[in-house]
Amino acid sequence: MKMKRALLPLLVILVALVLTFALVKSRKAPMPHAAPYLGPLVEVQGLVKTNRQVIVSATGSAQSRYQVGITPQVKGRISELSPELVAGGTFRKGELLFAIEEVDYQLAIALAQANLAQADLELLRNENLADLARKEWYALNTDSAVEPNPLVVYEPQLKNARAQRDAAQANVKQAELNLQRTKVFAPFNCYVRSEQLEIGQYVNAGSPVATVAGLDQVEIVVPLPLNELVWLQVPRNGTTHGSLAKVELQSGGQTFHWQVEITRALGEIDPRNRMARVVVTVVEPFPRLAERKLLHDLLPGMFVEVHLQGEELSAVIAVPRGALHDNDTVWIVDDENRLHIREVEILRRERDEVLIRSGLDGSERIVLTNLSGAAEGMLLRPQLRENQ
Repeated sequence: MKMKRALLPLLVILVALVLTFALVKSRKAPMPHAAPYLGPLVEVQGLVKTNRQVIVSATGSAQSRYQVGITPQVKGRISELSPELVAGGTFRKGELLFAIEEVDYQLAIALAQANLAQADLELLRNENLADLARKEWYALNTDSAVEPNPLVVYEPQLKNARAQRDAAQANVKQAELNLQRTKVFAPFNCYVRSEQLEIGQYVNAGSPVATVAGLDQVEIVVPLPLNELVWLQVPRNGTTHGSLAKVELQSGGQTFHWQVEITRALGEIDPRNRMARVVVTVVEPFPRLAERKLLHDLLPGMFVEVHLQGEELSAVIAVPRGALHDNDTVWIVDDENRLHIREVEILRRERDEVLIRSGLDGSERIVLTNLSGAAEGMLLRPQLRENQ
């Protein structure tokens, strides 16, 4: 009995512990409070109206402003040949290209001079005879009003002698000119594109022996879509200046630039691609020609980048091309971070940007992130693009 009384408190404590443990296990954990939905994270950019100069960029091909075939004007054997007269060789204007043997032409001058001397003597003889005949006529005819018969005073002989003398003088000049033509000089600063000459080779007058291209000016032909011409100034009839441009050449790991302007447009559309073509002219593209070095290798057939400065646009908004969506729409975010789909009018599409004429006022934030299922009024979590 005493043992039961001693165990009773222990039993009560044990039951209390069991009930406490059961109560703790049966209590539900408190529900956490749900965070408000802020929408998808998107990158946005602030807009501003600005003035923008149109830059039309394209790839052009270089060609010489002048290119001619070299043809001797007299025939003969080549007696002298410049070492520079090879493909790629360069010449300053007036430098000797090649020479033809002179002996035959020196002899032709001597013969022409001898003929001229003989013609002068014949003219002098006829002049003396005519003078003597005229004196005899007036001595026999006292009536001074009567002119002598032309045959009596040797007028036909005088006319023939004068003609023979004039022809002999012309032959001397022609012979001297032919001698000068045995030496052929560079017609302008040029480089040799091709040649077919050797020492001792016989050449005929009028037969092409080389082709040279000018180095004072290089033209760049630039193909452009027709809708790009509206932004550019193209000279017409020499009354206006063309748009300024920059020619850019990558050569030997370096970049070279020339400031130029549009000089003309080719008068037809390229039938292969339906593009217009304008021409810019690079003046003195080889400043080290005197050293026989084509410094930047701006040679015919090479391709260069041309950046044409067009019209200046005022109060336009530029947005990245990736921010433009179907039907010329953009997405903007309002002050409550709600998305709005805005239709805009495109003024010009450039390589990386689109210029907006209307539809935006410049105070908006534009969405740069491409969203799937974007809808009007959609809640967004905007993040401003850095370094803008």
